[in-house]
Amino acid sequence: MSSEAPEPGKTGPPGDDGAAGPDKVGEVTVRRLEDLENDLLVIRADFQHLYAAYLDHVRRWESDPDGLSQILMRQGLGAATLHLSCRPLGEMVGWTINIHQPPTNVFLTGDSSERTVTGRIYTENVKPSEQSRMFVQTTRNAGTPRQSVVEVDSHDVLQIFEDYYGRSEQRPARFFEVGDTDFLMLLGMPRVDVNWLKNLTRDEAIGLSEEDLTLLDEKTYRFQCGCSAEKMIAAVRGMFAGKSDDLFQGESGVEVFCPRCGRRWWLEREEFEGTGEEE
Repeated sequence: MSSEAPEPGKTGPPGDDGAAGPDKVGEVTVRRLEDLENDLLVIRADFQHLYAAYLDHVRRWESDPDGLSQILMRQGLGAATLHLSCRPLGEMVGWTINIHQPPTNVFLTGDSSERTVTGRIYTENVKPSEQSRMFVQTTRNAGTPRQSVVEVDSHDVLQIFEDYYGRSEQRPARFFEVGDTDFLMLLGMPRVDVNWLKNLTRDEAIGLSEEDLTLLDEKTYRFQCGCSAEKMIAAVRGMFAGKSDDLFQGESGVEVFCPRCGRRWWLEREEFEGTGEEE
């Protein structure tokens, strides 16, 4: 949190030259095809525009991500969206991939009903762990969250998602990077030949996706967090109830960050105390 006030009308970091406004909207259309012969769902999409929206967002509110961070987030947004396209409506999923070395957290989340996905990379002040893991929390229709933990041995997010499917979803799935932003998922149905799917090469998978298969549906997803000033105020009030002095430390306002996407919000003390809970 920062206590340096931005210029009037800004929600970005102090000294930011751009007036506050909406982020670029990046969308991706996911095509789901059915391979009846192999009892397989073939899901593919080009994430160029959605990933461009992520880059615009992170460069605006945080900093330019390094090369590894870009690879992790590009693969992560692709895999998360393809996964969501195969989930029922009313499901929200959050993934945290804690990488042992270099200490890095990859956070991803999406909503199957809203058809939104967002994410963030943490590379600073990440506590080193003995083993890389992926933590998955799934909530359906605002019910009790279901949590899974999978130990992983790779920096390849696509491989990590494959491991998750094999250990937690109990369904065979393969993920492939066709191009820089073009991703492919093969999801096995009950009668699929698991060994055949497991040994499928990248070229064979791409070739399969380009065959004359039955189009099941098309779904459009967008890069969007959903955070707002109201949500941030409510969250900070919950964390600092009765502790205004600890939060503001004599200043009239502080800068707060959305933990999901990194967007910055300026919070005035008067606004924070607007409910009258603290005098």
